[in-house]
Amino acid sequence: MKKLIAIVSVLAAGFIGTAKADITMSAGSNLEMQSIGSATNLSIGGSLGFAFSQDLGNGITVTMSGLSFGNDVSVADNIATTSTAAVYNGGGVATVHDGAINAGTTGNVATKVLNAQSTFTTNTVSTGTAVDADAFEQISFATANGTLTYGSDIEIDYASLGVGDVLSSDLTDLGLGDSTSKLSLGNTTGNGIQYATSFGGSALTIGYLMKNSAGADFFDTSASGNSNTMALKTAVPVGPLTATIAYTSDNTANATNNTFGVSTSMAAGNGTISVAYVNSDATSDTSQMSASYATTLGAAALKVGYSSTDSDGATNTNNLTATISQSIGTGASIFAEFANRDGVATGGETSAVLLGSSFAF
Repeated sequence: MKKLIAIVSVLAAGFIGTAKADITMSAGSNLEMQSIGSATNLSIGGSLGFAFSQDLGNGITVTMSGLSFGNDVSVADNIATTSTAAVYNGGGVATVHDGAINAGTTGNVATKVLNAQSTFTTNTVSTGTAVDADAFEQISFATANGTLTYGSDIEIDYASLGVGDVLSSDLTDLGLGDSTSKLSLGNTTGNGIQYATSFGGSALTIGYLMKNSAGADFFDTSASGNSNTMALKTAVPVGPLTATIAYTSDNTANATNNTFGVSTSMAAGNGTISVAYVNSDATSDTSQMSASYATTLGAAALKVGYSSTDSDGATNTNNLTATISQSIGTGASIFAEFANRDGVATGGETSAVLLGSSFAF
């Protein structure tokens, strides 16, 4: 792998005429088995990613989020999903694009001509939309004073400071019953900027989304109907502790949704204990208290987390999570995870166990 990285770096440097470019590549794979209710689920997932950085020689380093691929273990048939396309037959003649058609309208690639005797059927086709392929969505400029990042997929969910979920796999709690009380921060991903700096032992991060819709690069962020989100987060030393405080304001559909969060941690016994409180009015007035404890048992790492979420008009939802991981060699580990949920919709599963292995290449 190191040889491959060196070859790629040399080739790239030759193309752009400089030897300062730094190109990194990472890859990994997970094999997991989940037991929930009467079901046993097996899944494999993997990832491959590239990143690029360049020292401009003037105190500024530019970093670009590179191409990344991943197939999420929580997605069934995760290499492909399905979409529908309408196929019209009978008295009418139609050319169909994207499965969308209305009689007498003009589509984005062809005109549809139908009469009253036309019939249609719907075919299911395979697509690759479940594969995560994010390319060049962010670029960062780092100086001695801080880092400025711009992108079409910036996440400013700073107030999401809950510490009760210690799970590392998306598959562990997949299929658990729907929570009766849920914490939502509103829209916190989209086209925007983020600036992170530090001073006097404190850290400060400020984020602003000019368009809080994820996954698209919007050129006219001032257009009618665009909504924005702002957020800030600071980490302040308080005696032997460091307290993180964050605030998010989502301005969507002429309604401002506010979220406030605070968390801290400290050494306790042979490990570290963390606590957090988050309050949001994004969907309903909801508050969440959470705590976690991390320690080691020999060479194994153990984490246990608990959270209690209270939404107005709904039963409290309590989550207990735990994970233990053991290294079995360079870049390889085996792990076990447990999730239990109290306060779920009627008939939903309340607990799940997962066994897995992870490999980094």
